[in-house]
Amino acid sequence: MQLRRMAITCREEAMRWVHRYAIGGAAFAALPLPISTTAGLAALEVHMLNFIGGVYDEPVGNLKSLAAGGGLEIMGSGLKFVATRASAFVPGPAGIVIRVGIAALVIESLGRAIVGYFERKHPDKLFSAAV
Repeated sequence: MQLRRMAITCREEAMRWVHRYAIGGAAFAALPLPISTTAGLAALEVHMLNFIGGVYDEPVGNLKSLAAGGGLEIMGSGLKFVATRASAFVPGPAGIVIRVGIAALVIESLGRAIVGYFERKHPDKLFSAAV
């Protein structure tokens, strides 16, 4: 007896990974590092862009990745400023919760926007895992 796997769309597969990237970014933002996590989170977001492109079988070129990375780095610096200001109003270690929440929300939102971009180009495309 042969089991048949239900076909899933690229959107479903990509969103599964978006959630994982958001969790990973939140965990990274929670680390008590003596350096800024902005560059690391921007690198994670660029990797997510490239990964989602791979899910849709449309590789993202180096130039697009580089441009996205620069923009995400600038956006991350602004968000770090907002997180720092917001956590100043919260006593104790609750500031970490603000950083984690912002990181997860931004990565989730960015991931949804990336998936939306590829969905407009390839609506309801079926996912085929690489063998």
